[in-house]
Amino acid sequence: MKIKILCLGRLNKDEENELCKRYEGRLKSLKNSGIASFAIEHISKKELENIIKNKKEKKIIFLSENGQDLNTENFCKKLKKLIISSIKETLFIIGEPEGFKKNLNKESFEEICLSKLTFTHSLTRVILTEQIYRCATIMVNHPYHRQ
Repeated sequence: MKIKILCLGRLNKDEENELCKRYEGRLKSLKNSGIASFAIEHISKKELENIIKNKKEKKIIFLSENGQDLNTENFCKKLKKLIISSIKETLFIIGEPEGFKKNLNKESFEEICLSKLTFTHSLTRVILTEQIYRCATIMVNHPYHRQ
């Protein structure tokens, strides 16, 4: 399965981008995790609307403070289910600081919450990327999760 983190807003924090690249490199080095590719991309509001309209064979998950609160174990279970399903690509959407537009039709999509704490969007990318990597290591019995 392909995984993408799609971000509305800027990706201009060098330190956080470097951390995400490290986890991305680690993910690529893991074999048999079921994650075929991983990327973080900036998108516009118009591109997000097009993605939502053309959602075939994709799982779209919005990050939201009102979303389902998951611990690492449950997040890993969710990723495992997606990997063994017929879903070809999972998209995690990080909105702008003020959230998603009210007229954006996202009711039919899943929402998750990384924490009840508030993080900057750059830290949210790092935390989500690390959790995806952590889940991949759990799936291949790598010792990272318990170090």
